[in-house]
Amino acid sequence: MRRRLAALVLFVCAATLLAAAAAMYRADHLSDKKVLDARLVALAHTALAFAEHEIAEISAEGHDDGVHETGDTLGTHYHYQIWSPDGRLLLQSHRAPSGVPMRPLAERGFGKANVDGESVRTYSEAAKKGGMVVQIAERVGYRKGAIGTITGYFLSFLAIPLLLIFVSAWWFLNRALRSVEGYASQLRERHALDLTELNAVDPPTELRPMVDSINTLLDRFRKALSVERDFTVIAAHEMRTPLAGLRAQAQLAATLAGSPQELSASLRGLMSGIDQASYLLDQLLDLARIDSLAVTGHALDPVSLEGIYRDVMSELGPAAAQRDLSLKTRFEVRELLAEELGLHLLMRNLIVNAIRFTPTGGRIEIGSTRSRQAVVLTVDDSGPGIPASRHAEAFQRFNRLGRVDGHGVGLGLSIVHAVAQAHHAPVRLLKSPLGGLRAEVRFPATASGAPAPERSEVVHICLAALRNVDVMGSRRY
Repeated sequence: MRRRLAALVLFVCAATLLAAAAAMYRADHLSDKKVLDARLVALAHTALAFAEHEIAEISAEGHDDGVHETGDTLGTHYHYQIWSPDGRLLLQSHRAPSGVPMRPLAERGFGKANVDGESVRTYSEAAKKGGMVVQIAERVGYRKGAIGTITGYFLSFLAIPLLLIFVSAWWFLNRALRSVEGYASQLRERHALDLTELNAVDPPTELRPMVDSINTLLDRFRKALSVERDFTVIAAHEMRTPLAGLRAQAQLAATLAGSPQELSASLRGLMSGIDQASYLLDQLLDLARIDSLAVTGHALDPVSLEGIYRDVMSELGPAAAQRDLSLKTRFEVRELLAEELGLHLLMRNLIVNAIRFTPTGGRIEIGSTRSRQAVVLTVDDSGPGIPASRHAEAFQRFNRLGRVDGHGVGLGLSIVHAVAQAHHAPVRLLKSPLGGLRAEVRFPATASGAPAPERSEVVHICLAALRNVDVMGSRRY
């Protein structure tokens, strides 16, 4: 990883510097070309001024009948020719072409030519006084050599910032990756069940979000594992009683039943114990799912309250009909943004409690209203209710508020409370207008529908057909 990052940093630095170097080289090349051209113009002016003086001396001595060649005054890199206005060669530099202009005399300014098989850059200008024409040429190889020398210095100095940047980047990478290696070592060496936070002492700013995310994930794992452990302990503890009862009933049926009536009674007790154990397992599994939901998070979707109610009553309808209960609903808010399974368990357990504790012929009302920034779901019954002093105890797990009957295991309202917490929805127990208990859950207002008309659903299913049906099904209410 370190090598890959170093290679990436080196590539980025090199590419950036080379791109900048190419741009600077191009600019410098153009600048050098202008400087060399300016020097060529200056040399032309110098040669022209020198030629005027030289030609004047030659004329004074009476030797103006031929071409005169100066010494190697400009070295071997330059050639020049001086021409009269009528096209006669007056003066030329050492080894310059003799008798032939390097360019047509009519051309002025910069151009290209070939002298002795070598490419040259030329400049031509006519003197303002006297009309003499100067042509001066510079070897292209010499020009490129001058630019190449400058480029060599430029590239040499370019390596210095590249090296400094790479060394700095390598140092920062080592510092950052040293922290990563330390965290990896902590995770690698710890026990599988050690979910404590990483020991991060002043981590680099760039790594802090990663460290915080890992610690958050470890915390969620730790809570999930704690939920699983609590569930295992509770399940083991609570299953002992019904299993002991089942064993006692089975032993009674096997050894002590002296008549068919006693055997039948023992078998009925055995079946009742099995139903109670099955219901306890169902409630424990529901509680475990809700606890896991609260720890790991959940996706919220628009859920129809009427749809959840219909699903619940398709299961609980026979029990309500057997007790001749009147159920009325009024959903002013039809939808909630919630987790569907959690909302189903919440409504199911509230209605189960209402059915169980409402006397025969009583009333149950389920509704939803909007209150400020909340959607309030209520379940009312006409049963005996719960004393206000014991409302807090009702939410405790396996707390049956002193009841010794065989109905329930004391987990219904605990499941309701866990679902409400997972949705950040406060839940309260109040005095019901029907005279019994009101359970009120205030969900954050997120989705709503149009008011629904009040309707009364009095469940009167053929009681004669229901008397022989086990309304508890696979679950006891």
